[in-house]
Amino acid sequence: MKFSDAETYTFGDTEALCNELLALVRSGAKRATCGAIADFEDGKEAMPVVGRTDISLHWDGTPALATRTVELRATTWETMTAEMALAEGEDETLQGWRTGHKRYFMRQGIFAPDMKLIWERFEVIEDFGEAP
Repeated sequence: MKFSDAETYTFGDTEALCNELLALVRSGAKRATCGAIADFEDGKEAMPVVGRTDISLHWDGTPALATRTVELRATTWETMTAEMALAEGEDETLQGWRTGHKRYFMRQGIFAPDMKLIWERFEVIEDFGEAP
Protein backbone atom coordinates (compact mmCIF):
# COMPACT_ATOMS: atom_id res chain seq x y z
CA MET A 1 0.00 0.00 0.00
CA LYS A 2 1.31 3.43 -0.94
CA PHE A 3 0.51 4.98 2.47
CA SER A 4 0.97 1.93 4.67
CA ASP A 5 1.25 3.84 7.97
CA ALA A 6 -1.79 6.04 7.22
CA GLU A 7 -4.74 6.36 9.55
CA THR A 8 -8.16 7.13 8.09
CA TYR A 9 -10.64 9.84 9.02
CA THR A 10 -13.83 11.42 7.73
CA PHE A 11 -14.60 15.13 7.78
CA GLY A 12 -17.87 16.10 9.45
CA ASP A 13 -20.73 14.13 10.96
CA THR A 14 -23.09 13.96 7.97
CA GLU A 15 -22.66 13.08 4.32
CA ALA A 16 -23.53 16.64 3.26
CA LEU A 17 -20.96 18.16 5.63
CA CYS A 18 -18.34 15.62 4.59
CA ASN A 19 -18.87 16.51 0.93
CA GLU A 20 -18.78 20.26 1.68
CA LEU A 21 -15.52 19.98 3.62
CA LEU A 22 -13.86 17.77 1.01
CA ALA A 23 -14.79 20.36 -1.63
CA LEU A 24 -13.19 23.10 0.50
CA VAL A 25 -10.00 21.04 0.80
CA ARG A 26 -9.95 20.36 -2.94
CA SER A 27 -10.41 24.08 -3.69
CA GLY A 28 -7.47 24.97 -1.43
CA ALA A 29 -9.64 26.98 0.98
CA LYS A 30 -9.36 24.45 3.80
CA ARG A 31 -5.87 23.59 5.01
CA ALA A 32 -6.62 23.00 8.69
CA THR A 33 -9.10 21.22 10.92
CA CYS A 34 -9.66 20.59 14.59
CA GLY A 35 -10.98 17.76 16.68
CA ALA A 36 -12.01 17.21 20.26
CA ILE A 37 -9.30 15.61 22.36
CA ALA A 38 -12.08 13.45 23.85
CA ASP A 39 -12.60 11.79 20.45
CA PHE A 40 -8.92 10.89 20.24
CA GLU A 41 -8.74 9.66 23.84
CA ASP A 42 -11.74 7.36 23.46
CA GLY A 43 -10.42 5.86 20.23
CA LYS A 44 -13.09 7.28 17.87
CA GLU A 45 -10.28 8.83 15.84
CA ALA A 46 -6.51 8.38 15.61
CA MET A 47 -4.50 11.30 16.96
CA PRO A 48 -2.80 13.17 14.11
CA VAL A 49 0.99 13.06 14.04
CA VAL A 50 3.20 15.69 12.41
CA GLY A 51 4.75 14.22 9.28
CA ARG A 52 2.33 11.30 8.95
CA THR A 53 0.22 10.98 5.81
CA ASP A 54 -3.39 9.99 6.49
CA ILE A 55 -6.36 9.18 4.25
CA SER A 56 -9.50 11.29 4.33
CA LEU A 57 -12.51 9.21 3.35
CA HIS A 58 -15.67 9.92 1.41
CA TRP A 59 -18.82 9.31 3.46
CA ASP A 60 -19.11 5.84 1.88
CA GLY A 61 -15.65 4.90 3.22
CA THR A 62 -13.72 5.10 -0.05
CA PRO A 63 -10.47 7.12 -0.11
CA ALA A 64 -10.86 10.79 -1.05
CA LEU A 65 -7.55 12.48 -0.24
CA ALA A 66 -4.14 11.75 1.22
CA THR A 67 -3.13 14.53 3.61
CA ARG A 68 0.06 15.08 5.58
CA THR A 69 -0.02 16.76 8.98
CA VAL A 70 2.40 19.69 9.09
CA GLU A 71 1.47 21.38 12.39
CA LEU A 72 -0.46 20.60 15.57
CA ARG A 73 -1.57 22.98 18.30
CA ALA A 74 -3.44 22.28 21.52
CA THR A 75 -6.23 24.78 22.14
CA THR A 76 -9.79 25.02 23.44
CA TRP A 77 -13.01 26.19 21.81
CA GLU A 78 -12.84 29.48 23.73
CA THR A 79 -9.13 30.14 23.04
CA MET A 80 -9.20 29.32 19.31
CA THR A 81 -7.53 32.20 17.45
CA ALA A 82 -8.89 33.89 14.35
CA GLU A 83 -5.80 32.78 12.39
CA MET A 84 -6.39 29.15 13.27
CA ALA A 85 -10.16 29.28 12.72
CA LEU A 86 -9.86 30.96 9.32
CA ALA A 87 -7.27 28.41 8.15
CA GLU A 88 -10.05 25.84 8.46
CA GLY A 89 -11.65 27.57 5.46
CA GLU A 90 -15.22 27.14 6.63
CA ASP A 91 -15.97 30.64 7.91
CA GLU A 92 -15.03 34.24 7.27
CA THR A 93 -14.79 35.26 10.93
CA LEU A 94 -13.82 33.78 14.28
CA GLN A 95 -17.42 34.32 15.44
CA GLY A 96 -18.68 32.30 12.47
CA TRP A 97 -16.27 29.51 13.40
CA ARG A 98 -17.45 29.61 17.01
CA THR A 99 -21.11 29.41 16.00
CA GLY A 100 -20.63 26.51 13.58
CA HIS A 101 -18.29 24.51 15.76
CA LYS A 102 -20.45 24.99 18.85
CA ARG A 103 -23.36 23.50 16.87
CA TYR A 104 -21.17 20.63 15.66
CA PHE A 105 -19.83 19.77 19.12
CA MET A 106 -23.31 20.11 20.65
CA ARG A 107 -24.58 17.50 18.15
CA GLN A 108 -21.82 15.24 19.45
CA GLY A 109 -22.91 15.92 23.03
CA ILE A 110 -19.44 17.12 24.05
CA PHE A 111 -19.54 20.93 23.83
CA ALA A 112 -18.03 23.03 26.59
CA PRO A 113 -16.32 26.42 26.14
CA ASP A 114 -13.17 25.03 27.74
CA MET A 115 -13.23 21.73 25.82
CA LYS A 116 -9.78 20.65 24.72
CA LEU A 117 -9.14 20.61 20.98
CA ILE A 118 -6.26 19.64 18.75
CA TRP A 119 -5.88 21.93 15.75
CA GLU A 120 -4.14 20.48 12.72
CA ARG A 121 -2.65 22.15 9.66
CA PHE A 122 -2.26 19.76 6.73
CA GLU A 123 -1.23 19.63 3.10
CA VAL A 124 -2.84 17.56 0.36
CA ILE A 125 -0.52 14.88 -0.97
CA GLU A 126 -2.87 13.12 -3.37
CA ASP A 127 -6.48 13.46 -4.56
CA PHE A 128 -8.09 10.08 -5.26
CA GLY A 129 -11.10 11.67 -6.96
CA GLU A 130 -14.79 11.97 -6.31
CA ALA A 131 -16.77 9.16 -4.66
CA PRO A 132 -17.78 6.36 -7.03
